[in-house]
Amino acid sequence: MYKKLLLVLVLAISLSACKKNNDKPTCGTQTCTAVFAIIDFSFTDADGKPTAIKDVSLINVRTGKAVPATSYAATINTVPGVIIVATDETKSAFSAEGDDVRITATSEATGQTKQVAIKVSGGCNCHVNKISGPETAKFD
Repeated sequence: MYKKLLLVLVLAISLSACKKNNDKPTCGTQTCTAVFAIIDFSFTDADGKPTAIKDVSLINVRTGKAVPATSYAATINTVPGVIIVATDETKSAFSAEGDDVRITATSEATGQTKQVAIKVSGGCNCHVNKISGPETAKFD
């Protein structure tokens, strides 16, 4: 009787010591190029010329969170109306299958606000990739 009780006690202690591995799955081994991918988006005026914008918002629709800013945005976002949506630096913010990104901006000249959506993939892919959506949005 005591042997059975001791066996049950040892099994209970052994099983309680087991720990589940709740870590996120790794991407595995990949061979990627040294290319650094950047996805940008442009806003133009009614004539198709670059125009200054304000109140820019980039939201990953799947997560409901703002797309993280890239460290390159300060140098590249100096062209009027051009914004950086994603780079390889921020690819972990997107799923490998692709996420819709809602881009919203307001024209400084007219005060008009435009909203568009593009689909961006990242995750375990080697580089960010624009799957679908427009390249530019034109203010009226």
